[in-house]
Amino acid sequence: MKNYKLIILLLLVIAVACQKEEEPNDMPYDPAKDKIIMPKKEIRAAWVSTVYNLDWPATKNNPDAQKSELLHILDHCRNLNFNAVILQIRPMADAFYPSALEPWSQYLTGAQGNDPGYDPLQFAIEEAHKRGMEFHAWLNPYRIGPTSVTLAPTHVALLNPSWVVTFNDARYFNPGIPEVVEHLKKVVKDILTRYEVDAIHFDDYFYPSGAKSTSNPFGFNDKSAWESNGGGKDIHTWRADNVSKMVGEVSQLIRSTKPGVLFGISPSGRRENSLDLYADPFIWLDNKWVDYLAPQIYWEFGHATADFGTLANFWNNNARGVPMVIGIASYKFKDPTYPAFGATSQFDRQINLVRESPNLSGCFFFREKFLENTELYTFMKNKYPDKSVLPVMGAATQSTPAKPVVTLNGTTLSWATVTNASKYALYWLERDPVNNREYHARCQLVTTDLKATAVAGKSYFVTAVNADNAESLPSEVVAAK
Repeated sequence: MKNYKLIILLLLVIAVACQKEEEPNDMPYDPAKDKIIMPKKEIRAAWVSTVYNLDWPATKNNPDAQKSELLHILDHCRNLNFNAVILQIRPMADAFYPSALEPWSQYLTGAQGNDPGYDPLQFAIEEAHKRGMEFHAWLNPYRIGPTSVTLAPTHVALLNPSWVVTFNDARYFNPGIPEVVEHLKKVVKDILTRYEVDAIHFDDYFYPSGAKSTSNPFGFNDKSAWESNGGGKDIHTWRADNVSKMVGEVSQLIRSTKPGVLFGISPSGRRENSLDLYADPFIWLDNKWVDYLAPQIYWEFGHATADFGTLANFWNNNARGVPMVIGIASYKFKDPTYPAFGATSQFDRQINLVRESPNLSGCFFFREKFLENTELYTFMKNKYPDKSVLPVMGAATQSTPAKPVVTLNGTTLSWATVTNASKYALYWLERDPVNNREYHARCQLVTTDLKATAVAGKSYFVTAVNADNAESLPSEVVAAK
């Protein structure tokens, strides 16, 4: 009896072995049996600061050098497989483009109002788009800058001194004056109508830090505007309403002027900090005024009062139907002031948590310059080995494209134009190391071209992507031989 059982066991082992031999690791993809696992779409971008020439430009009064610097930055972002760039074009109520509303930025030439000899914004947009990246135009809504800065004679702050409040040796537009908001809206509309930006992006500065005070509520001296426009509200409620009203009106302006252009705001990673600036992200989310929110969670896992994991989960759980993008502090890497950021493992954990969270749509890194660090750059290259289609943000402006029809001729993949498609994503299939009936789709290319080169031995498919970043179903899989 024992021998009989042993024979049966041996036959079972042989049968399993034979079955495995029938399904070798290099067997071709079979649509009837195999499953394709699509990657999570994510936005990846760096903030490029121009204020104080922090990231760009390093040189002044030299258009060729400034262009070369910016091309290096854009190439660096493309090499990291980023799909967007956030460039600061209005750091201090000035302009990185020719404007009848505001003077040229001092950070281009050294003196506010001086023409740099080219249009940096137009150049940046064209070059970002050539590299397959969205361009998010970063503006600060209220900041004018230190009192030590000499303003151009045509600056709106000099032409309208009643709009300005001086606080802690810096000048700000008074958010409680309706004409200030109207001026800001004119600036935004001017950009929208003249430039092919993909988003308008506000940072985390609204009322200045310290303005919210119970002991000295008019240290930020807007008492006259409050008495004229407050409508019986207490000063703190009025100020908060001023910010909310501005955000709502800018949102409406963007959508009515150029549907499809996104509106994103990047508040503090702690809602409490944002409320101290009279800015409540929950109001923006509830009213769907923003197309994405990018909280700046610039702390580490285990921080006593601002733990990264706790805050990331907070925003994931309070997304309220709006895509969330997490701001990450690349500027802290290897800074001895922040020992928790002494190794790339901190960033690894942070990016992993974002990817695992259903309502978190990617990461923005502050700032680009710090991603140039060789160790951090190498880590990022390994963390983002593939391209990614951008997630859908904002309201749909067109229907989802049909799936492409792909043909293979030798090593050339080609496909016909698809209605509503503005670009195409090429994926190759990688078999799961555990379940050989599952394939992971890896995005190799996001392109406006209608062809690509295949590698022998790999299987591919293509999707069509519209201007809203809505992605079609996959084409039929083709195998290169």
